[in-house]
Amino acid sequence: MKNLHKILIVSSVLYLSGCKKDLLDKTPEDRLSPSTFFQNETQCKMALIGIYNAIQPNATPTHFYQYDYMSDNGYCQDSWQGSKEVGEWLTNSSSWAPGAKWSQDFAIISRANEFLQDISAASVSESVKTAMSAEARFLRGYAYADLITYFGDVPLITKVLPLSDAYVSRTAKATVLTQVLSDFTDAAAVLPASYSGSDVGRATKGAALAYKARILLYNQKWADAAQAAKDVIDLGVYDLYSDYAGLFSESHENNIEVIFDIQYIPTTQSQPWPTAALSLSNWPTANVTADLINSYYMTNGLPITNSSSGYNDQDPYKNRDSRLAASVVLPGSQFGSAIFIPRDDQVPCGARPRKYASIGIADVNNNSLNTILMRYADIYLMRAEALIESGSTAQEIYTLIDKVRARVNMPSVESVEGTGLNQSQLRAIVRHERRVEFYNEGTRYADMLRWQDVSLVHDVYGYDKSLLSNPSSPSTWTFKQIKIETRAFDASKGWLWPVPQSDIDINKKLLPNNPGY
Repeated sequence: MKNLHKILIVSSVLYLSGCKKDLLDKTPEDRLSPSTFFQNETQCKMALIGIYNAIQPNATPTHFYQYDYMSDNGYCQDSWQGSKEVGEWLTNSSSWAPGAKWSQDFAIISRANEFLQDISAASVSESVKTAMSAEARFLRGYAYADLITYFGDVPLITKVLPLSDAYVSRTAKATVLTQVLSDFTDAAAVLPASYSGSDVGRATKGAALAYKARILLYNQKWADAAQAAKDVIDLGVYDLYSDYAGLFSESHENNIEVIFDIQYIPTTQSQPWPTAALSLSNWPTANVTADLINSYYMTNGLPITNSSSGYNDQDPYKNRDSRLAASVVLPGSQFGSAIFIPRDDQVPCGARPRKYASIGIADVNNNSLNTILMRYADIYLMRAEALIESGSTAQEIYTLIDKVRARVNMPSVESVEGTGLNQSQLRAIVRHERRVEFYNEGTRYADMLRWQDVSLVHDVYGYDKSLLSNPSSPSTWTFKQIKIETRAFDASKGWLWPVPQSDIDINKKLLPNNPGY
């Protein structure tokens, strides 16, 4: 059952992103003002939902799958969608993606700050104030964690500012990180371990701890990241869901693995345009790179580059990690009611995403499949990575990775890669596991940014579709990989996105911009 608390809030509550209440000394007559609105718990909850509502994608390049197109996992040849230039390292201060992300995160922050100010004087119990304030602080931390990951130094604003103080300089990333950790820690101390009924989907203690673990990991706070991940495990609330493919279907939503997601409701609150169903199922723009497909191991646990793996490059999908078929529409595989034949008028790489595609949905513009933003498998792999980077080679690392592999019947690390592995070997294993486990979930590009591994920025390869075009004789197909696009890392820009030019035009205190922009 979908959760009704995630419906779009009425327009009267949209003051959260509007004018400051000290601008005019009168009560607005065309909308509800904070001073008259926070009169009961229902109204406070409506305002809180307004913060959650801002988490939804606000533009095409902020849809979760577009971040895979920016990475070595995918490619979108339509430049208007905003991910192509990012993947090519051609981003500039006027690019759509940075502007959309910046405005979305600051919308969340603005609404959270307004909410925290106004609920303090609301006509509700202290327990309600405390609980709802914790959710608002979690959401503010969520937005600031995202901002510092992509932009580094950003303005730190933790209260509603008068217009006279509106022009704010950027704050050092380390200082913002301290505030993020404070928000997550304070939220985790108050939020419940779980919800029931129509409240399922609201931020929980596990969500606050999970995002705390993530931002600590992203900032190389290895011991603290490992502990925060363990704190989630110790809650005893979550587990790996047995059906990997089912994780991403509407009939299996709100399962035991989901820690935090965006809840959607048919007709009332469906996914924003362009929906995943439209982008991944109908548009010929969702490409999976051959590099990503090649990264999935054989069922014996060996990479396809290993001569003992049994891999046949002319029968390339036989005996592969089941996450490949669950995640990618491969040439010759079922695609809705038909067999996918990558003809010239279809995706240039010759393969497209299956995960989240809602293949066969009757109305692609009314897709209500929830988007999972954090799930339990990430907790296992984040703790494993944090332990590895802290210098540990303990058995627990093997156990954590083995649990993720076992869910899809892949062999353990010990049985394939062996035991007594060093840090470098374990690092390669956990990074590989992240790639194949979380494909098309929007995490790969952020992983690239934090690992700063230049080798991951490389040309895009796909299949030569002219050799796969005879649907009546798949036995005659020849699998050959060809270059689709040239990509090169721009060292002058490094790993950060630019502050949007539109904001700099308004506020010169945001200068200087990040290097290379």
